[in-house]
Amino acid sequence: MKTKAFIRLSIFLGAIILLYSCRSTKEFTYLHDITNDSKILSDQSIQAYKVKKFDNLYISIVTLNPEVNALFDSNASPSGYNSGTVSNYGDNTSQYINGYQIDSNGNIDLPLIGTIQVEGLSLDQIKDAIYKKSLSYLKEPNIKVKLLSFKVNVSGEVKNSGIYYSYNEKLTILEAISMAGGVTDNAKIKKALVVRQEGKISHAFEVDLTSKDFLLSKAYYLQPDDFIYIKPSKNKKSELNSTNYSLFLSTITTILLIFNIIK
Repeated sequence: MKTKAFIRLSIFLGAIILLYSCRSTKEFTYLHDITNDSKILSDQSIQAYKVKKFDNLYISIVTLNPEVNALFDSNASPSGYNSGTVSNYGDNTSQYINGYQIDSNGNIDLPLIGTIQVEGLSLDQIKDAIYKKSLSYLKEPNIKVKLLSFKVNVSGEVKNSGIYYSYNEKLTILEAISMAGGVTDNAKIKKALVVRQEGKISHAFEVDLTSKDFLLSKAYYLQPDDFIYIKPSKNKKSELNSTNYSLFLSTITTILLIFNIIK
């Protein structure tokens, strides 16, 4: 009788622990308040990124003169266009070596054209600055400028924490989390944190990913070097303990059942 009573008690306690450890699906469902007729009006525009010291830029300058093109790119084809883009920029190391890094004074140094101050400028502004200065040396230059060092750090309750690179100037927080493999079952997505460095000031944004309101947040579109942290749920520890308690009770119950059968 004592064995049966203990088994009943174990089952009862197991049910209580399981019920206690369960979480509402709303706690880890993105945008759960969006319905079929939801309309979200936003007047925010993506702010053009202003480059900083030590950012790395892809700069392509193509003219009608193949010899001049070779000054800017040794892999340029006779037609003037780069024939080695993949080998030159296919990985982070190649990008670092072949890109134009902004120096400690905020400048880039281009062959023939010389030094150009670019710190604090957008990519379009840098393109215009290069174009205007190049007219003194080049005829009908075609110029492209891209940011190679657009990276974000995703950490916390995601499946693959790490640094992720984007080659699209428009990156959202949801895309960054997807790059990290999505969130874990212990994620507290109601209070995701985005930390952004602007000069000497760090801005922190707390974002509720379960609500459509976060689509209006300044942190929805990420900036280079943003840090995204997904906090653990407050009952993560209790959930782990509940699993251990359930396993312990299950083991004891099984042993008692075996012992009762043998007896």
